[in-house]
Amino acid sequence: YQRRVRGLFLFVVDAHYLHPLTLNHQKMQNDEGQNVDLYIPRKCSATNRLIGAKDHASVQINIGHVNSHGVYTNEFTPIALCGFIRKEGRSDEAVNRLATQHGFLKHTYHF
Repeated sequence: YQRRVRGLFLFVVDAHYLHPLTLNHQKMQNDEGQNVDLYIPRKCSATNRLIGAKDHASVQINIGHVNSHGVYTNEFTPIALCGFIRKEGRSDEAVNRLATQHGFLKHTYHF
């Protein structure tokens, strides 16, 4: 149903029913097609959970790429860890597993 409050219409929607038009999420893009949303949520690299804006225990680690001489090549691989993984004390194991999958660690971690 709808209700008018100070010149505004408030629409109350049942929690079990969403109108099909509300399910279409339009992305904010400029004329060049670049994404200009104010907030883009991250996903935990270890658990694939969404990292919310209020998860202040989450971290993102950027692992830099180096060439054969050990010089940084201005490229990196980001690893995001949610606060749940850090709270459980499994972040060290998650970073080792992800680094092995990306090829940064060799024969040091078997999963």
